[in-house]
Amino acid sequence: MRVRELIFSCLAVALLVGYIALGQRVAPLLLPSAAATATPARPTGQVAAPTFGGTLAFVLRGDVFVLSGGHYVSRTEEGRSQTPAVSADGQTLYFARAEQIDGKSQVDGAVVNARLGYSNVIRMPAAGGAEEILLNGLTKSANGFHQVTWYLAPTPSPNGTRLAVIEADPDGSSNLVLYDFATKLRTPLSFGADWTDPAWSPDGKIIVVTAYDNGVPELLLKPSDGIARSTPIKGLPDGEPYRPTFSPDGKWVVYTLRHDGKNDLHAVELTTSRDIALTQDGESWNAAFSPDGSQLAFLRSASFTIDLWVMDLGGVLTTGGAPTGTQKITQGEGVDGADRPSWSR
Repeated sequence: MRVRELIFSCLAVALLVGYIALGQRVAPLLLPSAAATATPARPTGQVAAPTFGGTLAFVLRGDVFVLSGGHYVSRTEEGRSQTPAVSADGQTLYFARAEQIDGKSQVDGAVVNARLGYSNVIRMPAAGGAEEILLNGLTKSANGFHQVTWYLAPTPSPNGTRLAVIEADPDGSSNLVLYDFATKLRTPLSFGADWTDPAWSPDGKIIVVTAYDNGVPELLLKPSDGIARSTPIKGLPDGEPYRPTFSPDGKWVVYTLRHDGKNDLHAVELTTSRDIALTQDGESWNAAFSPDGSQLAFLRSASFTIDLWVMDLGGVLTTGGAPTGTQKITQGEGVDGADRPSWSR
């Protein structure tokens, strides 16, 4: 996730440092820092786009946009939203929103005023409508001090009963947690870990994450039952893998590989460890499968501008060969490079 420009007191600074470290690891580190040409204005209404099946959510200048029916339009307006995910039926949108309040913290035994940062998980209809806070990152303890948590990357399970989310705490950990919609209970699947980028397998039995527990990223398969141990995906090419996602048939994991300062999309077949480079331009990352598995939405930087693109996979994952073509979807308005798109029916 992209670093948020937040300054906190002692407790909040510790949280922010962990969040920054997480963001630096999971986001491409060498994205263009300045535009060569003037950036178009932020869209304020519907923008015409190629027609694709389903609903595709992405982040543009800190707001969640939804593409459906040949146009995209914003679903938030405050500029602090990130990591969108659309439910399997395409009806519900989830995302995290960064917040700040004036609070108090304790520094060297003294109580001081502090600017506290946290994030909430929001749920709303994908077609637009009222928002609902599912997970609140701000709580008040018995001693009157505020406790803050960053909830990141909310991702609904395929059957719509649970939500996988990353819970980043002041101790520097970022654990994978499951939230049950019916009981409203949270079940941790890791303890003191450094995980991010959760994505469900189609059958809901596995969650793949990017893990930094050993200091360098690796892709882990974590059973969602909370009992079985996680296993790493082996045989990946040299580099730093991150942002994995399952194919709709569950046979492949597509991820971004950062190598020599460049980012490209790769696909690994889980049963054979066969790895395929889907791009070789060094400027492509953050992929999301179409519901039928025939296409990938992803981010690409061209001429110092990040846009949303769509790739036709053709038979590359079945019979071999290369992707059959790519198409730019957005119009250079400034898609956020740290947020993965989400595509559902």
